[in-house]
Order: sequence, then C-alpha cells, then structure tokens
Amino acid sequence: MIPAAQPEPGAAAWGLVCALREELGGLSEAVTSRRERQGLELLELDLGGERVLAAVSGVGKVRAAQAAALLLAEGATRALLVVGVCGGLRRGLVPGTLVHCTRTVQTDLAVRDDREFVSDARLRAAWRLETPGEEGWFLTADRPVLSAWRRLRLARAFLGPCVADMETAAVAAVATRSGVPWAALRAVTDGASGAALASFRRHFPSQARRCADTVPGLLRRLRAVGG
Repeated sequence: MIPAAQPEPGAAAWGLVCALREELGGLSEAVTSRRERQGLELLELDLGGERVLAAVSGVGKVRAAQAAALLLAEGATRALLVVGVCGGLRRGLVPGTLVHCTRTVQTDLAVRDDREFVSDARLRAAWRLETPGEEGWFLTADRPVLSAWRRLRLARAFLGPCVADMETAAVAAVATRSGVPWAALRAVTDGASGAALASFRRHFPSQARRCADTVPGLLRRLRAVGG
C-alpha cells in the first residue's frame, strides 16, 4: 500500500472559517493539532496531504475578522474558505439550497466605500463543479435578519439571488486586503417566506455540516489541476 501524502511542515496552508462548531462538520475528524492564539483555537487539519488551518470564529463580523487575520498570520495564505449556513432572501432559495458567493457586502456599514468584495472566480468555479449550487450575493450584517420587513428591504436593495449571513464580508475584507483569494459556500436554513427563527432551528442540524464536508473534494479537484 502506498502511504498517503503528508503536508510539508510550515508549507503555506488553506484557511477555513466557520462561525459555529457544528459547521465544521466531518473536518473535525481530520484535526492533527490545536493551538490557541489570542483566545481563539486554531485547528490544523490534514486533508489528503493538503495542509488546512481552520478556526471556529464565533458569530459576527468582529470575531470572523479576527479569525481570518490569525489564520493568515499563521500561514493560511493559499486561500480563505468560508462555510456555514445562511438565510435565503429570495423565494427560490429554500432550506437545503447551497449557495456559492459571487460577491459579499457589509450591509450595515455606515459608509459605502470599501464594503463590497468579489470572490475568487477560479475557486468558485472549481467549488461549483465539485458541489453544484446556486450563485448569489452574501449580505453580511451584524445581527440576524429575522423579520420579514428587514428581509424584504435587503432583497430589494440587491439584484438577483442573495442570502443573509453574519461573517462572510469580514473574512473577505481581510483576505482581499492581504492579497489572498477567498470563496464561500453556505447552506440555506431559512427562506424568505417568514418564520425565520423557527426554520433555522428546524434545519440547522441537518444543514450545518454540508458545506464543510465538501472541502476535501474541492481541494482534491484543485490539486488535480495544479491549484
């Protein structure tokens, strides 16, 4: 039997951010080491010979930005990947829909400059080939978008498919300003039809891990084409 390839110690790593422990999914079984930096646990994973650094940031843009910055400082400079769940803001984005981020915007930022970030087209294309899904805007806010009025207001401000989340724009800002590519994939837990909190609670257990579980396949695909 040929032994599996091992990551080179100190080699540039892939970075992965999720807000909640459940969103790490089966990747938790690939953890090879743990270390704490600035009160945040950083996880090192071996995914088929690919070195990955992951952080469960906690909810919100401040924690997500801290996690992204720490991952980059620790060597996760190949790309930052964001996984987790989201709320659909269009009627077609029902619970269970997977959505790849085309661009993200910090919707509750008081200024309009430098709050919108475009995901890496190559990463997104490879991820969509590995894991088919919709494409759309990720509208990041610092609190959940639970009311029907707030959802409608957000949806009207942006054309095309869009979802609500609380971390993606912050990670994208850190990655973009550091010259590191990024991409994001989220699973819808609650749609635009109302009862968002009840829908989130119902669907989160089944949807939380879905996006993280696609990452090994994405990295295999990228490795096959020299990514």
